[in-house]
Parts: sequence; structure tokens; C-alpha cells
Amino acid sequence: MIIFELNTKETQKIFKEIKKFFTAAKSWKINTTVELTVIDGLVQVVGSGFVREIKALTTGSCKLVVPVIHWFELFQSTTTPMIKIVVTDGEAMVGRVTVRVRTTFFEADQILRSIQLPANPKAIDYLKLEYQGYSKDELQFNLVAGKVEWAKKELDECIRLAAINLNPFRFSKAEVKTMVLNRLREREKIDFKL
Repeated sequence: MIIFELNTKETQKIFKEIKKFFTAAKSWKINTTVELTVIDGLVQVVGSGFVREIKALTTGSCKLVVPVIHWFELFQSTTTPMIKIVVTDGEAMVGRVTVRVRTTFFEADQILRSIQLPANPKAIDYLKLEYQGYSKDELQFNLVAGKVEWAKKELDECIRLAAINLNPFRFSKAEVKTMVLNRLREREKIDFKL
């Protein structure tokens, strides 16, 4: 069990900024989530395209994924000067309200890193994650492991289609693949392999 307390006004301000960001990106939806990483004296709020930090009183470290709309409403309706949040396995209690959340607790100081993606990520953004040193646990916790696999298949399919289109000019799939991977290496500065 982890307990952390946030300043109500600061938290409301941060979540208003987050709402503006998601509204502008047209992703303020019921299933939109943000990730809260609780570390010593700090709560980091991470979503697609942003990172915000809130000072907090904490009793340990954990990471939880929460639906942003519900938490926005919980924080906006709070009238006390401090918001107390108690995190247990699979749920969090904000004041007197208990909600289900995905949680991970850290026994050691090894914290699963948050993955920062653009607001509207493309296949290349997911493909790059595998080459940026993220562990399988980090990819799975951030719900992008499946999207990384999708991005690999998407790249392979695009190469296959390009090879078919260039076949009249005697380009093989292997040649097209080599050209594409070389270009990706130049532009993205990552050693892509398939």
C-alpha cells in the first residue's frame, strides 16, 4: 500500500492543463488514460505527448494508470487543501472514492520508465521503441507491446508492396528492404532490423 498527498490547487491546475491538451488533440475521451508515477516527493503525470510533475508527500514508489476524465472530475470536486490517495493492488482511493486502476509497486528502486510518444503516434514511433532500450515489461506496462509488433508488420507490408510496385524495374524485395532500412537508419539514427 502506498499513500501520497497532493496539493489540491496545484493538482487541479495541472489537470486543467492536461484537459486542454487532450481537448486540443481531440482525445479527451472516456477511455483516455494517464500514467502516474509516484516516487519520493514527486508524482509524475505522463500522457501521450506531455509530462507534468506535482510535488507530493509519499510513502513509497508505484506506478498506476488512471482514466483521466474520472480523475479530473475527482480532483475538481475536491474542496480540502490536500488530496489523499491510497493505492493498493488494483485500486486507488481518492478521498472516500475507490476506483479500479492498473498498478505496479516497486520493491527496489527499479521503476518502469514512462514511454513518451507524440500525441498522434505513427508506426515509426512505435517501431523505434524497441531500439531505444525499453524492456518488455516497460512496453507491456505502457500498453505498446502490441503496437510495436503491429509497426513491424506494417513496415514489412509496406516493403512488400513497394517491391511489387517496383518489380517491373527489376527491384527485388531484398533490395527495397535494404534501401528502406538504410534510409530509416539515416533519418532516425537507429539501427533498424527486421
